[in-house]
Amino acid sequence: MSPARATAAATAALEESESYFNIAAIDLDEDLGSITLAISGHRVCPDTGCSTLTFNLVSLEDDADVRRALPPSAPMTLTPDQDIFSQTIQLPVRGQPSQYPFDDYLLWLGLSGTVVEGGKKIDLTPGLLANRAVITTQNQLRDFLMVPPTAIDPARVTALTDPQDFFGVQELRFERPVHQEILAVLLILLIAVSAIMAVAMRNMTDLIVGIGSLILGIWGVRSVLVPSSLPVVTSIDLALSVIILFVLLGLSVRSALHFRRQSELPPVTWRRWPRR
Repeated sequence: MSPARATAAATAALEESESYFNIAAIDLDEDLGSITLAISGHRVCPDTGCSTLTFNLVSLEDDADVRRALPPSAPMTLTPDQDIFSQTIQLPVRGQPSQYPFDDYLLWLGLSGTVVEGGKKIDLTPGLLANRAVITTQNQLRDFLMVPPTAIDPARVTALTDPQDFFGVQELRFERPVHQEILAVLLILLIAVSAIMAVAMRNMTDLIVGIGSLILGIWGVRSVLVPSSLPVVTSIDLALSVIILFVLLGLSVRSALHFRRQSELPPVTWRRWPRR
């Protein structure tokens, strides 16, 4: 079969079928920087049967002008006997977990593929899939909210050396819920105020005896705010460390003033040198 006839046959086969795909984010590993997607759906095919479809899901970046190799991707093949399908894949995702709870994660998901008809492979295009394939995205992550997907022009992320053209590219962004950010800021501010008041108002004896429990109480806020799955140093850790540093500095200043008052040393006077 000639390429033109194969393309016409593939177009006719796709026009007689309907395909529904759902891409759901089911897990995001901040430590590994990867996201797990569950691809599921079904196909309604003509009496002649379904075609063999092969999809490539690619994690893209805005670097098509400098890259030469295809970015990390995961293939998915649907054989003619698969009218109902479900499969999971993993792709890298961009984000900085150290910015928790203000971290967000970004995936530019590119889709390309082929259809086999008459022994010939035909690249999938938006024209072939128009009105015959419905692709939806869904967020099933517990700790993240997904911003509504944004379509990206495939020409923006396609390099000259790419083996296939992308028939669709979407930007998927995952963010922490707003209440987590508000809770983190409020707790950090309140624990800082409490620590300053404890250092400034407690008497010296109680302060020296209880400084260890005060520091443990400040650091204990981390277990409330930071999930155990984050092994990196986060902004919460840095904020609590700064509070502990100021508590120790305040203790040092108060200790110096206390021992200065307890001693019988003469008061320090500042002498102004005469001008010449």
